Amino acid sequence: MPLQEITSQYAQLRQELPPESAQLARECQAFQRARVIESAEDLLYLVLLYSIADLSGREIAGVCTGNGKAISDEAVRQRLAACPKWVEGLLGKLLPTSPLPPRAAGSWQLVICDGSQISGPGAQGTDYRWHVAYDPVAQQIRDLQVSDVHTAESLTRYQLGPGTVVLGDRNFAKAPALVATRTQGAHVVVRMTPQYLPLWTRTGSAFDLVAALRAAGAQPRVSFAVQVRDAQRGQALPVWLHALHLNEQQCNRARRRAHRHARRRGRTPRAQTLLLSEWVLVLTTLPPEELSAEVILELYRIRWQVELVIKRYKSLLAAARVRAKRGSPLATVYLVGKLLFAVLVERRALARLGNVWTQMLATRQATWWRAWKLIAQEVIGAVLNTAAWSEWDWHAVLRALAERGRHRTLQVVPAAVAEWLSTTPLRALRQAA
Repeated sequence: MPLQEITSQYAQLRQELPPESAQLARECQAFQRARVIESAEDLLYLVLLYSIADLSGREIAGVCTGNGKAISDEAVRQRLAACPKWVEGLLGKLLPTSPLPPRAAGSWQLVICDGSQISGPGAQGTDYRWHVAYDPVAQQIRDLQVSDVHTAESLTRYQLGPGTVVLGDRNFAKAPALVATRTQGAHVVVRMTPQYLPLWTRTGSAFDLVAALRAAGAQPRVSFAVQVRDAQRGQALPVWLHALHLNEQQCNRARRRAHRHARRRGRTPRAQTLLLSEWVLVLTTLPPEELSAEVILELYRIRWQVELVIKRYKSLLAAARVRAKRGSPLATVYLVGKLLFAVLVERRALARLGNVWTQMLATRQATWWRAWKLIAQEVIGAVLNTAAWSEWDWHAVLRALAERGRHRTLQVVPAAVAEWLSTTPLRALRQAA
């Protein structure tokens, strides 16, 4: 008898997951022997309860007990701790794996890359990072990864072949990654900071960006043909830097922000820092004859779409509410399981609604936010199957949910009060004098 009653809703959800999940579970050594958890299918159900339904180990034990499979919360945690590689494999099966065709064989595709910081319980800083690649035109996820805090954001994490134009923030403006991405045939449009990405003229001498911007005077937009260098490999990459000057109100805000940042570090902002804060600097490998400076600067604003995707993950799917400690395999299962949840919701939404109505090539009717919210609740409902809970032996469930032995017992009413409540007849109390 399976752990989860096979309802039509759960059967549909199961069909949306990779069919080879049981084989993959054995290959990843997530499922090795049958006991209370009799099959990889049962183990998958534990993963879905933990990552999609957001149940704790003890709550999962209660659900299993209600379904006729008594198991302890410690046994649940041990089972889940064996699943990180398996869940990562399931996620990989649902994501596109092949790079895009060359331009001659198909159209260009926009891909936005970004990262997001995740903190575990009691953390003082970042514990994990998500790495996301998103197609804003098709409104579809291209890649999802989880790493520890020591793994930086980089374009080299993604498959970016010919026909791809990739957008990224200033964290992706690193010369080795830019050169490697262009070598694969992809083009880049990234914001940049000159302190972390030195520029060179096309003739090979150092490019003084601050002097060039000062010389631009009152021009609202200027462009420079420069190059970046991968010093380790001795490779140079021709690029174009497009600089957009902010209006007066935006410049004032940017300068105040620079002053606040400097004060927090006990410093005074340098004149060149204040000057650079007045400009939006966007670097691209696309030549101006392909896309003009005005179009590139407008295109870069599309990067905000990936921030909305991450917000959907965190707000609608509770995808960053990790409960396990940093470095725990349970944390990996939870975070990757949440990304699996996101892909399932997205794919179900696309299957029902298509993406013509929301593609960013014409006027859009709506966003995915409310559709995702409803479908996420539907998926959670399919996992929990609460309609069957009325048939459970709730006394057995309560035993599974009960507190384990610990030094501090659960609080009770003082014994004298308990006796007074049970033995003292109801009467009017004497008023104080």
